[in-house]
Amino acid sequence: MEFEVVIGLEVHAQLNTKTKIFCSCPTSFGDEPNTNVCEVCLGLPGALPVLNKEAVKKAIALGTAINATINRKSIFNRKNYFYPDLPKGYQISQFEIPIVEAGEIYIDFEDGTKKRIGVTRA
Repeated sequence: MEFEVVIGLEVHAQLNTKTKIFCSCPTSFGDEPNTNVCEVCLGLPGALPVLNKEAVKKAIALGTAINATINRKSIFNRKNYFYPDLPKGYQISQFEIPIVEAGEIYIDFEDGTKKRIGVTRA
């Protein structure tokens, strides 16, 4: 019996946008602690997020670069967790319908071979 090893990676990236992904708070580095936060950042009840258009543009650029499907509709879900380092108690995820899905990256090796790396969602 033969087995094929399949390894999945979950990679997180910090985009170089001027504001956060779900609010207009700045992402500037070196400011005093707790100065770049708002009701949305803190996850306060009734505070509704607004998606950063620049982040969407960067996601579409990535999708184009990796020959992915760029969905015209995208769904964000709130996943509730209890972790000591997650004070809001939730994370926002794009599991069902992400902005970008089904892409691929090719790696060229010195011996002339190529390896395809699939990207499920981005």
